[in-house]
Amino acid sequence: MKEDDIQILENIMVELNHFKFSRRSLSYQYLIEAIYLVVKDKTSIRNFNKNIYVPIAKKYNTKPENVQWSLSKLINLMYLNTPNKIIFDYFKFFMDEKPTLKFFIITIAQNVNDNLVIYR
Repeated sequence: MKEDDIQILENIMVELNHFKFSRRSLSYQYLIEAIYLVVKDKTSIRNFNKNIYVPIAKKYNTKPENVQWSLSKLINLMYLNTPNKIIFDYFKFFMDEKPTLKFFIITIAQNVNDNLVIYR
């Protein structure tokens, strides 16, 4: 694995540590992969199904719909288990708003990119 890739993955983990996730779940691995793909190629957000869910599904030998469903459930559980103030402070939402799956992935990826630019 390249040094840049290791740095990206480390930054993803730092960002995800703000939130309460079940880190041993396969869904969490999907999330890391999804964020990584967006960090590596910003244009991938144009078609999440084709550019994010399909490659992850191929890697883990499942269907893209399963990846999307798993990620959605993971974000829902994170929202229920993470204090609202943490979500509000991170996303600048009103207290009762829940981030969508796409918004969550894109925002984390953007913050990872911002951190990588700062440290280069």
